[in-house]
Amino acid sequence: MKDATVRPPVDLVVIPFQLGSRDPYVLVWSDGRRLSLLRVPLMALDRPLEAIAEHFLVRTIGMTVSPLSQSIATQDLERQPAVAELCYYGFAKSRFTNGERLVWIPLYQHLPDEDRRHGEDLVQWNTPTCQLSDHDIQLLLATLTTLRRSLDRKPVIQEIEPEAFTLSYLQQRTEMLLGVSLHTQNFRRKILDSGYLEPLDIVVTQTAGRPALLYRVTRPVGSKDCPAS
Repeated sequence: MKDATVRPPVDLVVIPFQLGSRDPYVLVWSDGRRLSLLRVPLMALDRPLEAIAEHFLVRTIGMTVSPLSQSIATQDLERQPAVAELCYYGFAKSRFTNGERLVWIPLYQHLPDEDRRHGEDLVQWNTPTCQLSDHDIQLLLATLTTLRRSLDRKPVIQEIEPEAFTLSYLQQRTEMLLGVSLHTQNFRRKILDSGYLEPLDIVVTQTAGRPALLYRVTRPVGSKDCPAS
């Protein structure tokens, strides 16, 4: 009797992010021009998919990322062969080692309508270094959408940011990921009222010359909601 259980192969799409001085960047292949990194048979899995993806990133490109979060899952059993697609995102924690095969592309270069920090005067990017397919663009959009939704309950600062930071720095990084400008006083009130941060007895001078207090994360992510916007 034929086994009725469908065990399709799994396409893992891992999208590492890197936060620059102004924008988030996404890692793409400069040779294959694809975001898809890995395909494995579902019946052969002996550990979580995210663990396989993280190991693949470390082994292939020498990059360590923050714990991966699943952003989209699709399954098409009508295709021949059937296929399941899982998409994860993570934040780069170190530079890759074989950069000749890889390239960082500003995220909003591929998703310009998602960056509203500059109002209607959107940044006009030059022609992308790597032309991505419509499929890859949709994966980027799905990942960004999930990341934005998760910022309230899982702020990324504990995974990728310094141990201590100013509120201005935190707001700038949050705006970078959300693609919108935030009201400074509202942002500071909500983030401080959440109890997620604690002040340090350290004051630093910012670029504008004004002193600012340093903060740090006071408890593990997920122990309490942390409004980001």
